[in-house]
Amino acid sequence: MTNAFKILPLLAALGLMAACAGRTKSEVMFDSVEAVEAEGAAAYNEKDLSATAGAAVADAQRNALESVAGLFMDARSKAEKYGVLRQNLLRSPGLYIKKYKVLSERREGALYRVKLRIWLYIDKAASALRGLSMAEAGRPGASAALMFDEYLASAASPYGDARKAFSDYLARRTALSFPDTPALKNSSDENSFFEAARASGADLVFIGRADAGPMAASQGPQAGFYPVRAQAGLKIYEAGSRRLLLEISSRSNALDPSEEGAFRKALVSAGELLGQEAVSKVDAFIRPAVPLTLRVKGLGGIEDARKLKTAVDGLGINGSSFESYSEGEAVIMVYPARPDPQEFSSALLRAGVFDLGLESVSQSEAVFSVIR
Repeated sequence: MTNAFKILPLLAALGLMAACAGRTKSEVMFDSVEAVEAEGAAAYNEKDLSATAGAAVADAQRNALESVAGLFMDARSKAEKYGVLRQNLLRSPGLYIKKYKVLSERREGALYRVKLRIWLYIDKAASALRGLSMAEAGRPGASAALMFDEYLASAASPYGDARKAFSDYLARRTALSFPDTPALKNSSDENSFFEAARASGADLVFIGRADAGPMAASQGPQAGFYPVRAQAGLKIYEAGSRRLLLEISSRSNALDPSEEGAFRKALVSAGELLGQEAVSKVDAFIRPAVPLTLRVKGLGGIEDARKLKTAVDGLGINGSSFESYSEGEAVIMVYPARPDPQEFSSALLRAGVFDLGLESVSQSEAVFSVIR
């Protein structure tokens, strides 16, 4: 073994000594420690082998911490707040690490690579993410992804008047929120929009259209004004199952000395009337969601917890929140597409990600164990 490859065992030993030197009050509060394997790399500098090894270790630590953080972050947080994660937790990964052990080290051309087993304070990392509003959170109401096309005569309107009037009305009078992610904005068809809605954690999908056109000449009330009629329609779906829940519509007329002004007024009015119609009929869909607590025991580590989370998110649910992992037990708050815990439990068993045994199921909790 060259001198370069004798450095890491020394660094690891120092890390272990520092970990054992004493426990701070904050460390006592976060006893959930789990082992994660991760690789790291750094530019090889033969003039400073210690710095090379240290940089590779730091990279592996960041990678391990990022993999654990991914358990507690939803897709939207990952996409929108990765910079916050990088500037906070990943900037000082040692704060969340109890110790590490070198599994392998080697030089590959211009790079120096290491593989470590790292013992991380899982609860401490999750707490930090929640403090930064980056972890998946309980949902006090429901969220709806809104796709709304609107047209002035035969031309697409660039203003979004009906959409804004509709969403503003619902935001004022219901518990609905409207996620606005780049994936939702860039969806070109309904299929991609449903996928983006699921990824953003939406409970409902609203797909609507509004059209404004000139009224017939015989209907024009007076000279100097442009009479316009607008009509709007909306379909409301469950995000996970794509089941159609409700279909509503509205109509509105408007006058204005400007032709464009008349079109836009009519669209605003049609959008608000559509919002009024929605509020009067969708109460059953926008009540606060009641989560199902999923407990799975006997998992073999963080990688198993990640597989479980992926399997749960693939069951057509309305959302999930990974709460904790400790000593082989994962706790996930799940928002099923249908309020039937037996149906959700059966779907998880059929998913086949692990050989699971169902211990118990109630309206509020489902408990499984991995059969070894």
